[in-house]
This record gives sequence, C-alpha cells and structure tokens, in this order.
Amino acid sequence: MVLLASTSRFFKAADLEHEKKFRIKSVTEEVFGEQKEKKPVVWFTKDERGLALNIINRRTLQGAFGDETDGWVGKIIIIYPTTVDFRGKPTPGLRVRIPPPKGNGQPVTAKAPEPVLPPAAAVGADDELDDEINF
Repeated sequence: MVLLASTSRFFKAADLEHEKKFRIKSVTEEVFGEQKEKKPVVWFTKDERGLALNIINRRTLQGAFGDETDGWVGKIIIIYPTTVDFRGKPTPGLRVRIPPPKGNGQPVTAKAPEPVLPPAAAVGADDELDDEINF
C-alpha cells in the first residue's frame, strides 16, 4: 500500500523534501479556518495542490511581480521547506523565492564603448614630450 504525503488541496512542509520550481497557473482567494480568514492561494501548471500564501511569501511575490496577482500568471517560483518561527516555536514551513535569471545570474549591462584613439601616424615620431612636471 502506497501512502501519499498529503491528501490536502494545499502544499504543506511535509510535501517537499527539497526546493522545487513551479510555474504559476492562477491565483485565487480562499477562506481558511474558523475565523474565515481570506488568503491568496497560488495554483500551479503541473501540480493540483495550491500554496496558501502567508504574509512573508505574499510579500516576496509582490516584491518580484507586483501587487496585481494577474501579473503573476506564467511566472516561475521556487518553493522550499525550511524551519520557521510559529508562535515562538520552530516549526516546519514553506517559503518562496524567485529563481535567478538564466545565464550566470548577473544583471545584463551595456558594454562601455571602446575609447577612440588617434591613429599612430597622426602622432609625429619627432614630437618631443616634456615629462618634467614643475611644482
């Protein structure tokens, strides 16, 4: 008999042993708990489970992709298990981060133009330079 790590609609820390990349399919708002707390939930293209966003993970995604969740669709995120502080106790939890851009991870910058030097023939071979500097 094979036991599934989770039968929940939502990811839990026990569901991931190491970090994993996901592409965002949609973002919805779901109601949780007895207090009927509304939280955004990120859904993915290749997994049926969603990630209910706590304030830290929500701010990470907002910082990277903006406040409008419609703009998050198609973006790739990494979810990783870690230990978090929950009511003063270390507890297994999930965090998100944004993967670095492809390539070497360094931002693309414009190459500085090469300095323009006069051709060697323009400088006379007989020109005398005065290297002495008077103070």
